[in-house]
Amino acid sequence: MKSFPPLTALAFAIAAMPAASAELLGTDLTTTISGQHYDCVMGETPLEWIFPELDPEVKTVPYTAIVRGTTVDAEYTLTDKGRLSSDGYGEERQVSLEEDASLNVTRADGRAMTCKAR
Repeated sequence: MKSFPPLTALAFAIAAMPAASAELLGTDLTTTISGQHYDCVMGETPLEWIFPELDPEVKTVPYTAIVRGTTVDAEYTLTDKGRLSSDGYGEERQVSLEEDASLNVTRADGRAMTCKAR
């Protein structure tokens, strides 16, 4: 059995680690969510998060949320940092693309929702 020098072994260990999530910002975010229908869970609450086709350079992002049978049409504003912002539930959302292609959406108050595209 071949042994590796410590730095080589460390490089192999790092390469084998799961990739960290990547925050989606600006046009990467709008392109990813454009025309998508997501099944999400926030805490114990399941919901649907639906986006129309979006221009990648859009500054206002309309969406529909269906929660417990109630449909809400609303919109986010894309901030100068490229994040979604909503007056109703904290200023910004951090949207991260996970290795399994799900989205992790974290509000400014720390509450998070996990979403998978249909």
